[in-house]
Amino acid sequence: AEKIISDWKKGNFKPVYWLEGEEPYFIDEVMQYAEHKILSESEAGFNLTVFYGKDADWATVINACRRYPMFADKQVVLLKEAQQMRDIEKLEGYVENPLPSTVFVVSYKEKKVDARTKFAKILKSKAEVLTTKKLYENQLPEWTNNIVQSAGLTITQKALLLLVDHIGNDLSRIQNEIEKLSINLNGRKSISEEDIENY
Repeated sequence: AEKIISDWKKGNFKPVYWLEGEEPYFIDEVMQYAEHKILSESEAGFNLTVFYGKDADWATVINACRRYPMFADKQVVLLKEAQQMRDIEKLEGYVENPLPSTVFVVSYKEKKVDARTKFAKILKSKAEVLTTKKLYENQLPEWTNNIVQSAGLTITQKALLLLVDHIGNDLSRIQNEIEKLSINLNGRKSISEEDIENY
């Protein structure tokens, strides 16, 4: 996820991004950036289209991808929750020959495309594919500590382990709890064991 966002910050875009797998946090992180940061507010008015899998049909999605941008270099088309759509292989033709001025980002949560299919092979050769995995328990403290640091805070080792032990492998919830804790610190910059216990 970090690699894709870092490429985007440098202005490097591919026409198709396929985000799949079992960790929705990383998929949401990329989707959020695509929706709010790739285009400026004025560009997004004409050039950002968001579809939700349960309400979308392939013809409309593909037509949107084939449109040219207005008053901008590129347009962004997001397809969220694509795992709720059937006949995913209907995208084959577009992925094989995408419009370079469209950035098409698809989230396919909790699932992966079967690697043996023709569609998976096309994705692999033509799209940027991010396959997310759940973090192992032994990776959680380091990941949580990075989130604490990016919020401009520090945390004691005991508090860190207590927090991870209390929440488990729910990355979105860990991030939300750290945001709430930072408000409860009343200007302090370090999270202690007591903060977690009292919280």
